[in-house]
Amino acid sequence: MSLLLILLSVMSWTVDSKNSASGEGTMPEGMQGTYACSYQKGTVRAGDEAVLCLSKLGGITVEKIEVWLKSNKDAGAGVFEVFAGEKKIGSKEGSLKDWYGSFDNVDYHPVSLLDKAYEGVDVLTIRLTGTANSLYIWKYVITYSAGAPRTVTLMRGVQKQGELTETQGGAGVILPESKDTADWHFIGWSETEFWAITTPPNIYSAGSKYYPSSDCSLWAVYHYDPNGEKVYATDLESGDYLYVNRDNNTALSGVPNDGKMTSGKVSPSNPAQVYTITFPDSKDTAYIVHKETNTPIGHSGKSMADSSSPWRVYHNGDETLFYTTINGKNYIFWLNVLDISQGTGTMVTYAGLLEATPVNSPMALLPVKQAPQGATYTCHPETPMDIDTVPAARSNGESVVMHFGAYDLIIKDGRKYLKMKNER
Repeated sequence: MSLLLILLSVMSWTVDSKNSASGEGTMPEGMQGTYACSYQKGTVRAGDEAVLCLSKLGGITVEKIEVWLKSNKDAGAGVFEVFAGEKKIGSKEGSLKDWYGSFDNVDYHPVSLLDKAYEGVDVLTIRLTGTANSLYIWKYVITYSAGAPRTVTLMRGVQKQGELTETQGGAGVILPESKDTADWHFIGWSETEFWAITTPPNIYSAGSKYYPSSDCSLWAVYHYDPNGEKVYATDLESGDYLYVNRDNNTALSGVPNDGKMTSGKVSPSNPAQVYTITFPDSKDTAYIVHKETNTPIGHSGKSMADSSSPWRVYHNGDETLFYTTINGKNYIFWLNVLDISQGTGTMVTYAGLLEATPVNSPMALLPVKQAPQGATYTCHPETPMDIDTVPAARSNGESVVMHFGAYDLIIKDGRKYLKMKNER
């Protein structure tokens, strides 16, 4: 005879205001919660609603739901509805007197909303609609067990790249990188498979945690990269650039946060890495703005800040380094500053200011080229655009045309052009 031990967890959500509730206890990793009441805090009059919605639960089994309530002295009624996704799994209609045995405007009492356990819950919604003045919600208490681990199959075109399985239900998986090709640049993962499109669906970036709602597949997403051949700026002109470290192929990314910034693998098609850099006539000063958010990139003391600070420029050939001078000392804008946490010895890197002399370095500016007309995204880098050699140009100037999906790849005079079909 075997004994199956089910480990139960409990989380509670206490109402703080008409638009918020605070959670405590054991929460599924990565979950999100929202609360809203149409009147105030947890007060539900006739016609009012109070809704708690918990999402990204990782397929938990909900064992029990209790809502702690009180009422007016001699009245207070409503209808509870519980949904797993869009499916109603529980309901209770009546008054506090029906549920508890009497009205009570002093003490809160638990009201149970489920008759039996319900498995595979990713989104849980609890709604109370008032039918008579008034009910008052203090908190929600949910008892549950973790869902089964789920497996994500990673696809690269028609080929299986690998599998990732959660350590436990709801733990999520860390998404890996996928290799670039000659013309296609990997940018992330998609829940849907597609061939040639100009606007991709939601993309999950490599390094992020993905929470599957079931066993599923993700497809590697690629972008046709007009910046595939990296030619760094030798003449400084105002424009859009990536600020890169060529030694480790990293680029500045995002905006300042708590005095620091981040960097990531060079990806000209990633808008988080694109900065508009303005050079005055002298070219020895620059101003940097994050293009996607229009956030200035500057410094306050020795910390990074979202302020329009002037940067000094060290430039030699195709090397470009930004720096500033503070109290007579030079600090370079470096992408890989080492930071060793005191006490733990943990070593991390960030982008920020590093006291050093501005001299020759691997830092450079990579101009961001405009994508050709009809530039596209795909989950199938094995399409005809993925070629390493271009057929020799024919002496009569005749074009070679290769078809895929809604696009034509035209090869003429040793150059490649991507055009949408029927485009003039």
